[in-house]
Amino acid sequence: MTKPKRRQWGRIVARSLPEALQLCKEHAQATRQMSVPRIADRTGISTDMLYKHLGSGDMPTSLLIPFMAATGREYPLMYMAHSLDKLIVDMPKGKKPSNSNLTHLNLFANQVIGMVMQLEEGAGNAQYVAEQIILLMQQLAYQKLEAEKLDEPQACFDLIHEPH
Repeated sequence: MTKPKRRQWGRIVARSLPEALQLCKEHAQATRQMSVPRIADRTGISTDMLYKHLGSGDMPTSLLIPFMAATGREYPLMYMAHSLDKLIVDMPKGKKPSNSNLTHLNLFANQVIGMVMQLEEGAGNAQYVAEQIILLMQQLAYQKLEAEKLDEPQACFDLIHEPH
């Protein structure tokens, strides 16, 4: 019996807002062991309302941020940005990249380039390849920002307290 392949949540691109909402819910259930009632509680709505939003694929914007925070994924935000031909890049933390992270990025870049080469040979799914190129661009942009942040002088955040 073969073990089911683990889902690569960072490489999934939603193709609609309803799919983005469902992916967030599935991520929370699979990686955070969160039930729909628990997601609803963290979002600040009733379970019935969350099921309604998930079923219709229509969630008020005021609920999107708490919903994404509760589920640990930003698929709705990414879907909206990609629909407008925009990229979303995480804020840099100013940390040097680990060899493991760079190795994974290198492997992903090679996979994406291989997919592009297959497209040129008439094989592959153009939409999927385009989505993977967007994800690679986002990851490379993040690494660019990290490198720039490492080059900045560290700001001093020490507060000087005067005696009262």
